[in-house]
Amino acid sequence: MNQETFTKIETFIKRNARPLDYIRWKIHFEGEAKEELLTVLSAYQNEDGGLGHGLEPDFLNPYSTPMATCHGILLLKELGIEDKNHPLIQNIFRYLASGHGKRHGRWLFSVKENENHPHAPWWSAEEEDGTFSSYNPTAPLLRFILDQGEYETDLYYLALNTLEELKKEFMEGDSFSMHDLIALEELRPYLDEERLNELIEKNIEKNPTNFKNYVLRPTHIIKSPNHPLYRKMRDLLEKDLEFLEGSLQEEGFWDINWAWGSYEDSFYVSRNYWRSDLCIHNLLLLKAFGKIPSQ
Repeated sequence: MNQETFTKIETFIKRNARPLDYIRWKIHFEGEAKEELLTVLSAYQNEDGGLGHGLEPDFLNPYSTPMATCHGILLLKELGIEDKNHPLIQNIFRYLASGHGKRHGRWLFSVKENENHPHAPWWSAEEEDGTFSSYNPTAPLLRFILDQGEYETDLYYLALNTLEELKKEFMEGDSFSMHDLIALEELRPYLDEERLNELIEKNIEKNPTNFKNYVLRPTHIIKSPNHPLYRKMRDLLEKDLEFLEGSLQEEGFWDINWAWGSYEDSFYVSRNYWRSDLCIHNLLLLKAFGKIPSQ
């Protein structure tokens, strides 16, 4: 990627991004203080400590949900923010400890309140109280608690117990979706690595011509040359990085490869939010592998 292309992406971000993603840009590429993200992310936090208000752009439920909260903690991870004493993070712990949005000891994939607000069809509630998933978003939420939570609290012990249950299912399971594996990758240090690598290698898309589809691509898992699968999958990863560079739109953004099929006005806004998110996400990937100009 040359400087001209990078500048075109920068212009798109500064003209179109919501404040959250604009701050992410400023932090990653212009030296803004990381703490600024905490201020902006706090606008998505509810009184119960959870996150909502369309933080995940494909469902606009203002109330707290496990998935929106998970989306927020992954942004904190992206920036390496571990200020466990910050009110935003303390209140997220409070929300997770409340038991809201849980069934069978796991946090729900979707909740029934999504039905009352514009959303993509996959965020509809499959059952009366929501949609259950064994791993998504439970795995990333467990990692957050185990890495940043206070020892000897009820929430921490709950996370340890849930982790043991999840590990058993992980070892015995025979069917894992793309999003299951992306979620489980967040728990890599706590899982059997040989088993995780085996599942990823089995399920990852190996035909680069299919990368344009909604499939598990190498860059969904391998974020830097330090990843344990990097050497083994290097050639396929390079094809994925080439695909990323080649799929940049002339206007300076990456587009999503999905649609809602309803709520057209809301989807138009959501799509634009995702474009800015993808710009940052993809540039960080390209940067990690030395594919963008030095900033």
